[in-house]
Amino acid sequence: MTAVDAFTLRDATPSDRAFLLALYTSTRADEFAQFGWPPDMERAFMQLQFEAQRGDYERRHPRARCRIVELHACPIGRLWTARERDRIVVLDITIVGDLRGQGIGSECLRGVQRQAANAGLAVELQVVVGNPAQHLYERLGFRQVGESGVRQEMSWRLEPAAAPAPHSEEIHHEQA
Repeated sequence: MTAVDAFTLRDATPSDRAFLLALYTSTRADEFAQFGWPPDMERAFMQLQFEAQRGDYERRHPRARCRIVELHACPIGRLWTARERDRIVVLDITIVGDLRGQGIGSECLRGVQRQAANAGLAVELQVVVGNPAQHLYERLGFRQVGESGVRQEMSWRLEPAAAPAPHSEEIHHEQA
């Protein structure tokens, strides 16, 4: 069984806070390493940034759902989405570094796409320009719909299948 076959999603709880902070910090470590801050200062700044992000998501999307991605009951990522009237917004998807590239994030997003398709909704997300995840989103059918500063806005919608052309026999039978 592969990691893609074995992962599960569950709602985040307050007891997940330490994991979520560590996950967030892992995604920003390279960015902040260049400043050469002492570890305590960097840790405090990361915590402030983490809380600011969480607060922003909760203010802008009060009914958003933060889920923990687990593999064999061990947290390995988060998927934070908000269902709105006409779309599902992927606020964040992050998988721990060691498990990236194994299809877990792709399958999480496909699940969001299936949910959206069943409800007739679009899926929207933003990605920092130059982030390698942009290629994943494009492979999954997301298209750029805008850009705001350093972020690219992307959207996906299930395209209705074109009505099949009648076969020549059907035309013959209809005319007969």
